[in-house]
Amino acid sequence: MCSSKSSRPSRANLCSLHRRQFLSGGLALSVASLALVPVATQASEKTPFGTPYPHESDSCPVCGMFPERYPDWIATVLYKDGHADHFDGAKDMFKYLLDMKKFASGRKREDISLIGVTDYYATERIDATKALYVIGSDVLGPMGHDLIPHPDTYDAKEFMKDHYGKRLLTFDEVTMKILLGLDKGEFILS
Repeated sequence: MCSSKSSRPSRANLCSLHRRQFLSGGLALSVASLALVPVATQASEKTPFGTPYPHESDSCPVCGMFPERYPDWIATVLYKDGHADHFDGAKDMFKYLLDMKKFASGRKREDISLIGVTDYYATERIDATKALYVIGSDVLGPMGHDLIPHPDTYDAKEFMKDHYGKRLLTFDEVTMKILLGLDKGEFILS
């Protein structure tokens, strides 16, 4: 169980035990708690953050995987015209944003309305531009080593302690060099 010296309860402390037990095969989540997971029935349904849920036929423009199959990792770029591109993790979302000429031909960065990532502990969509990202942890996403998103410093530091994270990054600190390193299992620490 996650321990904290702070008396402030965090989403990390409240959610990590259930998440770890579920992900490790303990299936500690009850049927009632699974009913709380939003299920998209139409592509037009939106998360509380405002990005749409992916449809089962939406594929990641970077790797081709189907993000809807990985709800704990979904990242979304929503354009002002309503078009959305979904990703199976923050790493592919950043590759897309850093090389839009390759992955989003004809689209412009200034046409983006919202960018959302899934908070690791609460598994809810948060603002990707304000999130903090941990690399080098023992947690792997659908595409291997990934950037693990957190809404605040407190949760990010708890995650780093619990999962041996090596570096904390802001949205603007993510580079293609870091992303390509993650693909090889290398963690760029400076």
